[in-house]
Amino acid sequence: MEIIAWGTRGSLPVANSGMLKVGGNTTCFEVRSVCLPQGTHVAIDGGTGFLPFATEALGKGMKNLHLFHTHYHHDHTQGVLIAPPIFMQNLGMHIYGTKDRSFGPKQVYERLMEPPFHPVSFGTISQHIAFHPIELPPTRVILIHPEGGQVIVERERFLHHEELNRPLSFGHGQSFPIAECLVVFMHWTEHPERTITYRFEERPTGKVFVLLTDEEVRAGIPTSLMDFLTGADLLIQDVQYSQEEYEKGGKAGFGHGTPEYAVRLARVACIGRIGFTHHDPLAADGRVEALVTEGMALLQPDEKLELFACRDYDRYDV
Repeated sequence: MEIIAWGTRGSLPVANSGMLKVGGNTTCFEVRSVCLPQGTHVAIDGGTGFLPFATEALGKGMKNLHLFHTHYHHDHTQGVLIAPPIFMQNLGMHIYGTKDRSFGPKQVYERLMEPPFHPVSFGTISQHIAFHPIELPPTRVILIHPEGGQVIVERERFLHHEELNRPLSFGHGQSFPIAECLVVFMHWTEHPERTITYRFEERPTGKVFVLLTDEEVRAGIPTSLMDFLTGADLLIQDVQYSQEEYEKGGKAGFGHGTPEYAVRLARVACIGRIGFTHHDPLAADGRVEALVTEGMALLQPDEKLELFACRDYDRYDV
C-alpha cells in the first residue's frame, strides 16, 4: 500500500515563499493498493489537493473513483468542485460520508453547487455519482476487491464471515474472499462535530493505514478508538497546534490535535510511525517542523516512534 499526500493544509489553501517545503493545498490523500481494480482510484477528502490528484489519476486512465469524506467543511470539499471528475459522465464515482442532521454526501453537494454559489448546478452533472450516506460508521465495513468491485456490509456480518473464513457476496452472484480485499473500517472522531476516521487494511499484505484528521485532543482515550488505531503501520494525524498554543492560545475546542496527543495515542495503540497533517494556514515551514521537534522531545531515550511532517506531493510506503 502507498499513500500520497496531495493536500496537507488545514482551513484554507495558502501560498507564500515561507511555505514552499510543506505546501499549501488543503486536505486530500490518495490510497494505492494491490486490491483496487484496474482503473480504480481511492482518495480521502477533496480539498484543493484533489485537483492535482485527479489530474494525475486521469492521466493514468482513471475509470472509477472512490472518494471518502471525513466531513464536509470547505477545506475538505472545495477541490472536488473545480476538478474534472465531478463533471465527467463517463467516470464512475462513489462518494462516502456521514449522514448528519439530514445531510448526507448527496445533500452536501446539492447545497455546495446551488446557484449563485457555483456556476454548474448539481442536477446537470450528478447522474454518474453514487452517494453512500453512512449514518452509523462504526457499524459498517466497506470492501473493495480487484475483481468484485465495492460492497458495504454490516460489521457483524463481516466479522461472522471473517471468523468462518467464508467469502462475502459482492452481488451479481459473485463472492470473494475477505483476504483478497481492501477493507475499510470507520470510527467517530471529535471535531467537536462528529467526523469519521478511516482505517484501511490491505488484507493480502497485512498493511494498515489510518487517517485521523480534525480530531480534538481528548483527556481520556476511548477503548474503541484505541482498538481502532492499534496495529496501524502508518497513522497520519491532525497536529495543527503546539501544546502552548492549545493550552494558552485559545485553541482548545477548535477540533485539532497537538504533538503531545499524537505521542499519547502512539503509546496506547502501539503505533511506530505518525505523520503530522492539517497544518495551520499561518504556519510557515519552520513552525510545522517545530511541531515534530516538540513531539520528539516527549519521547523516552529507548522509545521507537518515527514522527514527521506530511508535505504536499510526498509519498509514503506503508
